[in-house]
Amino acid sequence: MKTAVVIDSACDLPADYIRRHEMYLLPNKLILGDQVLNDNRDADLTLAFHHRHARSRNLKAVIEPCSASAIAELFLDHLVIAHDRAMLMTIAQTRSPLFQNATEASFAIVRGYRERRQRAGLSTPFQLNVLDSRTAFAGQAVLADEVIRLLQNPDLPFGELRRLAEAFRRYIRCYLLLDDLSGFRRQTSEKNGNGMGFLNYHLGSLLGFKPVVRLVEGETELALKARGFERALAGLFDLARLEIDQGLRSPLVAISYAGDPKWLRQKRAFADFEHHVRQWGIELMVSVMSATGAIHLGPNAVSVAFTVA
Repeated sequence: MKTAVVIDSACDLPADYIRRHEMYLLPNKLILGDQVLNDNRDADLTLAFHHRHARSRNLKAVIEPCSASAIAELFLDHLVIAHDRAMLMTIAQTRSPLFQNATEASFAIVRGYRERRQRAGLSTPFQLNVLDSRTAFAGQAVLADEVIRLLQNPDLPFGELRRLAEAFRRYIRCYLLLDDLSGFRRQTSEKNGNGMGFLNYHLGSLLGFKPVVRLVEGETELALKARGFERALAGLFDLARLEIDQGLRSPLVAISYAGDPKWLRQKRAFADFEHHVRQWGIELMVSVMSATGAIHLGPNAVSVAFTVA
């Protein structure tokens, strides 16, 4: 049976990975002043956005997640015919309304798929699972990679796939380093702002500090704060190393950066961390952070995720 894997544009997987595994993307719409950008994880467009975002401290941005109608249209016009089942994974519903949109769309898909498949000469039912990832950014990449791995078993029942993916979520640890809090302050201070609430304490306590936040099961906590990006980055990798050394459930560490990853790779803390991880035989997957992630977290933000044993 052919299974479609559907992610949203906040899922920080490399573009070539998405193409290689023929994954489908739900793009967020980014309204940047008088411009509209569809966040579709095009590497060149995303890097151009990061360059602009880093230079514009007063950039006003609004994020509109993919609507229920657009999700239903994608499925009914294509996926329910090209595939027999689909796993749709969204950013944590505690951080975005996308999961609610996808759930609403699923009702329309269930009502309408039979007619579409019958017209295409298909008599079997279409199966759909909508899964809240309970994580974000690099954390979503780790979950999506696990689903791709599970699908290598052609005999795995679809219900078992969902059960295993739901269980896997509990072990995902996603760390977020925020370098520039000006955008976050602006989002959280606006009455109807779209900030994701990654910092659940008074921002005044962070003056002069760079925070590292831990995201687990959709909830966040402050993991550390350090003066300066270099110290915060080293502290982030130290935290990750401590957990990795206890063993991982999946041999993958995903990293995304709100900028050109080449710049991040030049940092001594990154090089030391990469060497340490590879000594354990663990894959390190590095990607450009989505424009969506950069709006929420600010320029130069870093996301690191893996699954503890």
